[in-house]
Amino acid sequence: MNTNTIHVTVKFITIMQKYSGNREILMELPSNPAQAINSIICEFDIPWENKLEKSTRIFINGTHYESFLKSGKTLKEQDVIAFIPISGGG
Repeated sequence: MNTNTIHVTVKFITIMQKYSGNREILMELPSNPAQAINSIICEFDIPWENKLEKSTRIFINGTHYESFLKSGKTLKEQDVIAFIPISGGG
């Protein structure tokens, strides 16, 4: 492993499991959060743009992905990235 990659746990909640085949996967990813998310989307061929981006949220260590990006933080060993579908209904 080089210094620009780290090991993180990626969780696929409920229907998102169909893309990975598992609920939880340990992956080696770039420490840059935007690059890491893009790597996950590409690795599992997740139809993100104009599809799941509207109905699924991404959290890093419990913080919404966009807030995490704005904070300027990078990913660290053993961080957790979760893809969580928004549940509908009412």
